[in-house]
Amino acid sequence: MLASDLFLLLSLLTCLLDDKVPKVLPYVFQIAALSGFGHLMVSRMFLGDFDEAMRFWYNLFYLGVALATVVAVNIYLAMVKKDWTIAKLWSAAVTFPTTLISMVSTYSYGYLQGATLPPLLLPILLVFSLTMLTVTMSVLLSPKILGRSRRR
Repeated sequence: MLASDLFLLLSLLTCLLDDKVPKVLPYVFQIAALSGFGHLMVSRMFLGDFDEAMRFWYNLFYLGVALATVVAVNIYLAMVKKDWTIAKLWSAAVTFPTTLISMVSTYSYGYLQGATLPPLLLPILLVFSLTMLTVTMSVLLSPKILGRSRRR
């Protein structure tokens, strides 16, 4: 399950940023990962009650929570801690790749498993991902753009 792995990744990365984030945050991410693994075990035991489409949709919700947490850590670093360098690096190294990989893999898995997904979902996700890549790379390569937009 991709979301549990994402929570474990967040736990390890926030341990590296121990002076930038609250001390309890890595443990919260580890508990979230364990709950995801527990949920996966319960759904396997009751496979007759949960069909594949239902498992896909609640795993998609869990992945959405994990991605929202990645973005929340990025916003926390930028807005609360005012550490724009770490926030830009987090955005380029963690937020964008995890969002892109999870979107593409979720759409591909849902399509292969026969889940009914909206046909415009993939193009919308790709346009969103390219927009995020453009914004992230322009801010990363030219931080003066961010300063000009804040002065207005």
